[in-house]
Amino acid sequence: MEKKIYKVKSHWHPMIANFPDKSYILPMYLEVPPGTTLDQVEWEKTYPTPKPDPNIIKVDSSSGQGKYQIQKIGDKYKCSCPGYWRSKDRICKHIKQLIN
Repeated sequence: MEKKIYKVKSHWHPMIANFPDKSYILPMYLEVPPGTTLDQVEWEKTYPTPKPDPNIIKVDSSSGQGKYQIQKIGDKYKCSCPGYWRSKDRICKHIKQLIN
């Protein structure tokens, strides 16, 4: 009799939890017959989606060829565009659009 192969997608490496009357593939708690081994598990590693930082805003450049990043630090803003560094008050047109 051929052993069944279990396909698992997870960013955690799978493991088998054996109890007296049941076995599970963790971390998804997939019930499997007792005696199932990791040789019967095909693992497809997934990567968790990073959560965006609420203090970072991405804006298009005026040419449309790139993107700049505006970061809110306390009550001030910082932009990655060249205009931010050129301005004396450190308020570029991207920050002006954001706060107006």
